[in-house]
Amino acid sequence: MAFRHLNELPLGDKIFRIELASEDDREVTLTLTGWREGASASPIASGKLRLPVEEVASLRIALNRALRALAIVADVSEPIPDRDVLRELYPGHGAPWVPQHEEELVRRFHDGETIARIAARYGRTPDSVRTKLRELGHDPRRPEYCPPDGCLSWSRYASPALLGSAEAAG
Repeated sequence: MAFRHLNELPLGDKIFRIELASEDDREVTLTLTGWREGASASPIASGKLRLPVEEVASLRIALNRALRALAIVADVSEPIPDRDVLRELYPGHGAPWVPQHEEELVRRFHDGETIARIAARYGRTPDSVRTKLRELGHDPRRPEYCPPDGCLSWSRYASPALLGSAEAAG
């Protein structure tokens, strides 16, 4: 099963790209690249790590220790806590939902706006938007709430067309 997960993180005038990819089920490649905005041809950081799939769990532990070592080199006591990073990236993280926003959230979702776009609009994480939709009775994982072309904003679940063909076959 080939996959590619790409995440770009803008931090000030710098952009960091983290890519996790596999062409097969045997090896995973983690690539980190960083550059100043507008100067992608001159990376300020780059690296690639290849490892067998069965070692991925160990990689998590190793990367966490590497972050702690970087924190020591940078003369900070700890890496940035996840919640602070989330608040930087998503200003609404942790704030209560306003009833008016809840109504707009449901309307936008049923109008076909993607989870990612809704999350950006309200300064929330995509998971926060999905959770709030489920709490309001509009579960984005259920086919009846998906737009006709499928729930692309919740990529772990199949589109209604695929689910329909599976039911017809079963």
